[in-house]
Amino acid sequence: LLNIKDESKIYVEQILFVLLVTVGAIMSIKNFNNSFNNHHQRLRGALYGIIWLQALTGALRSCRGSKGGSAWFIAHWLLGTAVCILSVINIYTGSGALHEKTSESTRLWTIILIDENCLIVFIYLF
Repeated sequence: LLNIKDESKIYVEQILFVLLVTVGAIMSIKNFNNSFNNHHQRLRGALYGIIWLQALTGALRSCRGSKGGSAWFIAHWLLGTAVCILSVINIYTGSGALHEKTSESTRLWTIILIDENCLIVFIYLF
């Protein structure tokens, strides 16, 4: 079980993460072509919304043992899982968008990202 000091540290880290994502989204909107005409840009926008929705469900957590606890847990888990899966997909769609824009090969980066994802899944499962 976490003590209060550990829980407050986790909340601060989560708030900082959401703020960091917000700064990244603002920088992206200001500095890049954001016509939302490809899958990477549309998925990025959806991910940003899901991350904020995830943060809100975390902030609105019901008390442990209350009636809404299991519904909250399922919603929070589904949103977190969706963020993880869609983030990985968005990395690959971004690689494809970069290739289309620059005509440079992204093969090396794709191999590195596949290796990294396999390592993460392996560590997670074991």
